[in-house]
Amino acid sequence: MKVGAVGFGSRIAYIYHEFKKINSKFEVVAFVDPYPIGKDYAEKYDLFPSSQYSSLNDMILNENLDLLMVGSPNHLHLDHIKQGLEAGLKIFAEKPIVTTEDQTYELANLVKKYGEENIIVGLVLRYSQQARSVKNLIEKNLIGDVISIEGSEHIVPAHGAFFMRNWRRKEKYSGGYMLEKCCHDLDFYSMIAGSRPIKLASFGSRRSFIPKNLPTGSLAEYTKDRLKGWESEHKVFDSDADIVDHQVVIIEYENKVVLSFHTNIKVPDEYRRFAVMGSTGMIEGDFVRGFLRAHDENNKIILDEDYGSAFGKEIKGHYGADSMMVKDINNALINKNVKLPVGVIQCMEVGIVAIKLDESRKTNSIIDLTSTWNKLDNLLK
Repeated sequence: MKVGAVGFGSRIAYIYHEFKKINSKFEVVAFVDPYPIGKDYAEKYDLFPSSQYSSLNDMILNENLDLLMVGSPNHLHLDHIKQGLEAGLKIFAEKPIVTTEDQTYELANLVKKYGEENIIVGLVLRYSQQARSVKNLIEKNLIGDVISIEGSEHIVPAHGAFFMRNWRRKEKYSGGYMLEKCCHDLDFYSMIAGSRPIKLASFGSRRSFIPKNLPTGSLAEYTKDRLKGWESEHKVFDSDADIVDHQVVIIEYENKVVLSFHTNIKVPDEYRRFAVMGSTGMIEGDFVRGFLRAHDENNKIILDEDYGSAFGKEIKGHYGADSMMVKDINNALINKNVKLPVGVIQCMEVGIVAIKLDESRKTNSIIDLTSTWNKLDNLLK
């Protein structure tokens, strides 16, 4: 399989490496990226593509590709997906798939024209063992009806500092922190709810990574990796970022399930927890601490899984979910009728939710999504 990449960053290089482990015929032969920061990682495993092009159009015209991997900055995804589809290519696109509501509607037209099966998305948490186990518990009715969900995603200061220095610090490129980082979580909770969000509200701002909190000593904790690549910046507390560093969310789903979610990007003791309260039991877990536990209504343990803590480890693989995702996608590419756990429409939906959460935060309003879903559904008919 001949593959081209537009945006050869560390994420696409890592996914390529995972593909190569299980499919020797998966070959990224060419790429487009003026700052290929995935080069060092790819060269380490002798995977760096042999050809580099100055534009996606040139690569498509000069290479006989089977798949296009889209790992460019988020605001460029729609154009790159469109070019690939128009050239008859199947697409693997990193999340978030688009950055604005209008782009979502444009993508809906492309999905209707070219088919949702031709766009695969890197929305990874649904592929995790935790997600699979949670889904299995709910489908077997072992906790009854899902009533309410509590969730969080908190990351360590060094990771938070990355967001303040990378191109993701600018909403015009990333679409905002909620969309860029928390779309995985929001999609995971939609899976648990088994329904789309219908009402939502959000609050948040930037209060940790600000000049008055600049440490008097070393900044080594925050800048241990001097960023390279497009639009990178070295400042942390006084950067020109316009994203938030903490945010809280409340959501009501169409089936009356409710969610509260909290994220903060400067937390010393990192965790990514969730708790699902059902009518006859509950599930709790933590992706970082690596456990999943379920109780029935009599407090009897009905599931207790330990995946191992992610502390002090390289967690680029999303707690093992990346390798599971790649195995499933590879199977789907070879066996055409395989259904993946998550698709482009769910990715569009969660993108809308993240975008609307930031709209709520900025306008201090509760937002009803009824008309939004009606418009999206009509475009996809």
